[in-house]
Amino acid sequence: MFTRRKLSPLVTATIITAIAVAAPCASATSAVEVTDEDTHCTEVSVTDHIVSGGCEFSAASEGGAAAPSVDLLSHSGSSEFLFSRCSLIFTIHMDEEGHGYATDQQVGGGGICGLAPCDEAAPSHAQLSWEIQIGEFFADHQAASLRLCLRAASAGEGQAVFINCAMILDVSEPALHEYEFTNTQPCAENASAELIGHWTLDDTSIEIIHL
Repeated sequence: MFTRRKLSPLVTATIITAIAVAAPCASATSAVEVTDEDTHCTEVSVTDHIVSGGCEFSAASEGGAAAPSVDLLSHSGSSEFLFSRCSLIFTIHMDEEGHGYATDQQVGGGGICGLAPCDEAAPSHAQLSWEIQIGEFFADHQAASLRLCLRAASAGEGQAVFINCAMILDVSEPALHEYEFTNTQPCAENASAELIGHWTLDDTSIEIIHL
């Protein structure tokens, strides 16, 4: 299990401010360049909820589908309680500027989870994509904003949103081209909700370059 590590107040405040003034996703103070084996990632487009283009890679929460590890916590005053625990796997389409969308979201965990990705009812049955932006906010410190949307699994397709959360992900590279996302912060627009999770990318040919 990963170590729950809070970002410094200065880093957190800067990223939250960036998200607030650059909705729907953050614009970093310094640019990055995303490549796949030295090939520049193409522009990402969305047509009728279908995302195409860009470099494509997958992110899986720690333990994968078999071991739910993403915790949804609820805060009330000084109290904190676990509301849900899920596995969360998704595919990312990202352009060379670090902007893109998460698709094909798989949320699991059975009764302990109880959540599903937001979607549309029939006839489209379309699952909604989640916008993501990676950038460098300070020298040698990369972060990403990921705006996810979840509904109650029992509610059925197209039902009301349960949580719409702009997560602040710390981006690390413990080994060359091996990237990890970690979130230990409250939702940017709702401090009473917090998603704790750790994801690894499965495509080691992806490179995030500091410009």
